[in-house]
Amino acid sequence: MNAPAWTRERAAELLRSPGPGDDKYRRGVVGLRTGSARYPGAAVLGVEAAWRAGSGMVRYVPGSESPGARSAVPGLAAPAAAVLAARPETVFGTGRCDAWVIGSGTDPALRTAAEAAALRALLRGTAPVVVDAGALDLVRGIGSEHAPLVLTPHAGEFARLAERGAAESGRDSAADGAARDAAVAELAAELGATVLLKGSVTRCASPNGEVLHAGPATPWLASAGTGDVLAGALGALLAQHAEAVRADAALPVRLAATAAVLHDAAARIAAGDPEGRGAGRPITARDVADALPAAWAELVGRVER
Repeated sequence: MNAPAWTRERAAELLRSPGPGDDKYRRGVVGLRTGSARYPGAAVLGVEAAWRAGSGMVRYVPGSESPGARSAVPGLAAPAAAVLAARPETVFGTGRCDAWVIGSGTDPALRTAAEAAALRALLRGTAPVVVDAGALDLVRGIGSEHAPLVLTPHAGEFARLAERGAAESGRDSAADGAARDAAVAELAAELGATVLLKGSVTRCASPNGEVLHAGPATPWLASAGTGDVLAGALGALLAQHAEAVRADAALPVRLAATAAVLHDAAARIAAGDPEGRGAGRPITARDVADALPAAWAELVGRVER
């Protein structure tokens, strides 16, 4: 399998800028059910990225955790409070959402039965769903009728999903590239979902066998929280194209690759190495989220020039 690279020019074609007839709803409403008592920052990073990747509205719905869930630091703000402090324009509570992001910064072991039921309802709904981290375990139990799904595992999570050894699925050498492409495509077909396997080269596969590459990404992206930023940005893109996603089974894999390209472009801008010359400086996940608007403008500018 010789998967094509998803270029910046191709990615730019799917970055939808608002027109004079758009309002906040037409620009896409993305909902996030992310973060936890131990990892409230995951909620903040995902929400920040969703706003900065072009959403017209971002909703945040706090999940429920078992009584045993405890903050890593006494007195740490709850996820909803942290989101409100960081992004007061965020809307809280249930309501219309064109796409969802679930699982970032959550622990399945601390999930209540009510929370599991709520997440499964989203997975079986009609709005596209980005399934990250602590919600990935729910995908195998939802049956064949489900929402358009984009799963965003890292190598270890992919190994558990695909029931492969972590050492096997975690390799990223050129010699193993074809095997990794085939493994991602196999899992996507098995689950009937788009799979975005994070790595230096991000591999995105659709259930129909299409595989796209994004990267290699800047090594500065190897930092805690950047996956939460990617999930939020991808949720924003799915929300902006929600109607088309439901009509075109080939679109989610292209939006997944677009999110990876946008994410990398933002990281390069934040690191001071937008042209990828191998220089740059250390960055944080928040730096990447903050640079998403500049990355968007840079990518769109390539097409317009």
